[in-house]
Amino acid sequence: MEKKLTKEERKNKRNNELCRLIKENDLEAETRLLMENEGLVIQVANTVKTRRNINSSDGIDKEDLMQEGRIAMLTAAKTFDESREVKFSTYAFEIVKNAMSDLCDHGQSSFERHMEEAGLTRLFLDAMDPRVSENALSGSGTSVEWHDPTGNLAVLHVMLEKMRNRLVMLPERMRRLLAYHYGLGSGEAKSISESAAYFHLTEKYLRAIEKHTLEVLRDMMNDGKII
Repeated sequence: MEKKLTKEERKNKRNNELCRLIKENDLEAETRLLMENEGLVIQVANTVKTRRNINSSDGIDKEDLMQEGRIAMLTAAKTFDESREVKFSTYAFEIVKNAMSDLCDHGQSSFERHMEEAGLTRLFLDAMDPRVSENALSGSGTSVEWHDPTGNLAVLHVMLEKMRNRLVMLPERMRRLLAYHYGLGSGEAKSISESAAYFHLTEKYLRAIEKHTLEVLRDMMNDGKII
């Protein structure tokens, strides 16, 4: 007679299954893993917030910690080795805690770093500050010199927060395409060919959809609201 699993054992088995799917680039599995382990992210965020005495005046709040924790959770899923007989929750706990602690230490989230690395900040920065020239936005390589580093950083943080808020408002297909191609959430960007293959599209059609998606996002960023 097969042994009946406990609630904790069933959850661990489910996490293992989701991790295997995530390693195969299953976006739905990523969503399910995050939903089923949101309690762990909340727990760690509360602990870090209390221990580090974090408050809004530091430029970081609980939601920032949780967002960083969710990204770390997906990173943990991709590196988790169930053959080591360690529960996923135990393995992920340390990775999530370290990611939140790094955010407290450096003040810049993985989401923000990746948006900058992907070049998306330059594309939308004019929505928040008129000092960016059309040359910079068109990718001509012309640099823009600002002389207020503190002000620049403040503008960048506000713009990134607004971008994060607008991304979740995109239609699901558009959001999934940008998330997969630019690695938003997972931190692992994919090439055009990899993205086209994943969504069963030609590269030409995917580029057209992406161009339209960025135009929609650009309009949303220029809605006149700060956040």
